[in-house]
Amino acid sequence: MKTEIMIAVLALLCIGSLAAAFVLWAKLNEQKQKTNDEHDNYCVALRIGNANAKMLGESQERERCSAQAVLWYSEKLKVLKEDRNDLQDKLSAVICPANNHIWKDGVCAKCGRVKDD
Repeated sequence: MKTEIMIAVLALLCIGSLAAAFVLWAKLNEQKQKTNDEHDNYCVALRIGNANAKMLGESQERERCSAQAVLWYSEKLKVLKEDRNDLQDKLSAVICPANNHIWKDGVCAKCGRVKDD
């Protein structure tokens, strides 16, 4: 009877040890997965950082070019506004020769001239 109890206790100890080993194995796998995920996230962040640095260099070049383009377009816009004003004056002279404009909300209903304030 004493030996049977001793064998039962040893069997329970072996089963407990085996269960503890499985739990530790699962925790080890979980930790490996977590480490791999963190490494993958680090690699992705590094790639994004490199891409952002490259894009920042390109965007600085684009900004320099776009500043020149803005100046060029603003000069062209001034010329176009002057041409538009000249054409509007000619149209007003033809449609409203006696300056008999019909103003509605600051715009002539006949020739489209904008009222000067």
